Amino acid sequence: MTAIRVEERDTWDTFIDESPSGLLFHRWDYLHLTANHTKSTLLPYAIYNGDEPLCLFPLFWKRMHGISTVFSPPPLTVIPHLGCVMSGKFDSLKRSKKESLLALIAGDIRRELDEISPNYLSVSFVPGFDDIRHYLWDQCDARVRYTYTIDLTRPIEEIWNDLHYKLRNKLKKEAKAGLRLERSRDVSTLHALIADRYRDPSLDIPPIKRDYLEDLVHAYPEIGIYTLYDAEDEVVAVVAAQEYRRFLLWIGTPRIENAHAGNEYLQWLLIERARAEGYRTFENMGANNPDLAFFKSKFNPDLTMYFEIEKKDGLGAFSEWAYRSFVKRLMMATGRV
Repeated sequence: MTAIRVEERDTWDTFIDESPSGLLFHRWDYLHLTANHTKSTLLPYAIYNGDEPLCLFPLFWKRMHGISTVFSPPPLTVIPHLGCVMSGKFDSLKRSKKESLLALIAGDIRRELDEISPNYLSVSFVPGFDDIRHYLWDQCDARVRYTYTIDLTRPIEEIWNDLHYKLRNKLKKEAKAGLRLERSRDVSTLHALIADRYRDPSLDIPPIKRDYLEDLVHAYPEIGIYTLYDAEDEVVAVVAAQEYRRFLLWIGTPRIENAHAGNEYLQWLLIERARAEGYRTFENMGANNPDLAFFKSKFNPDLTMYFEIEKKDGLGAFSEWAYRSFVKRLMMATGRV
C-alpha cells in the first residue's frame, strides 16, 4: 500500500466521478479553490493497492498562530462531509479484505501525518463511511453527526403524503399564491441575506466569503441559486443547492419576513424538481441544529449518520476552541454541523 500526492486533475476527478461516495466537494477545482480561499495547503493523497487506486483522501494543512492544523474539510467553507472517498469496487469486497485494506489506508495516512506532526486534526467523513475503528485505535476522538435525506425513488404522491399535515396545508395555500421559482448563478441576494444575519457582533465571522462562493458557482454549473419570488417580484426565499449525484440543499438563509411560508414552499419545489430530474436522494442539512431539526423533520426525512474524528495535543486545544467557535456560528446561520 502506498500513499502519493496526486498531481493531475483528470486522474483525481475520474476517480471521484466513478466512486459512489464522491461529492462535488471532493472534485479537483473545488478543493483547490477551497485551499486558496482558506489560505491552506491542499494535500491530495491517493492510496494505492498495487497499481490500482483504492482511496482518495484530501487533507488541508495550515499553520495558525504557530499551531499546525490539518482539516478535512477546513472551517468556514460550509462543506459538511469530506474525508476519504473509496473506490467503487470496495463495497463488493469480503469483510476480511475490507478490514485489511482499511487498516493499510489508516496506516498510510498516519505515516503522512507523522511527517506533518499536526497539533490538531479534524476529519468529517461522508455518510456511509462508518468503519472508523482504526482512527479510534489511533487515539482519535469521535463524534456522531447526522444529516437528513429523502428517498426520491418513491412516487411523489408517497413523498407528499409523508409530509406533516400542517406542512401540506401550508404548501397547498402557497401553490395558489402565484409564486415563481428561478435558478441562477447570481449569489448577491443569497450572500446579502447571510451577511445581514452576521451584523450581530456576536456573529462576526460569516459562514462563507462572497468571493469564495462566487468562484465556486463560476467553476461548477452544478451549483444553483434558487430564488422564490411573489407576484410583485419580491424575494420570498432563497437557497443554494448542489446537483451532483444527489440533490443537496446546501446553504439557506434566515426566514424573510413576509406573508408566505417561503422556506417551506421552496424546499418542496426543489424536492419535486430533484425527483423529476432523476436524482435518487435529496439531502437537507441541518439535523444537528436543534433550532432547525423540528422544522426540517416536517418533511419526514430519513436520519442519516456520519462521523467526525479529531486528535489534538496540548497546543491543539486553542485550535479546537477556534474550530468549535466557527462551527457554532455556521450552525446558527446554515444548519451545518
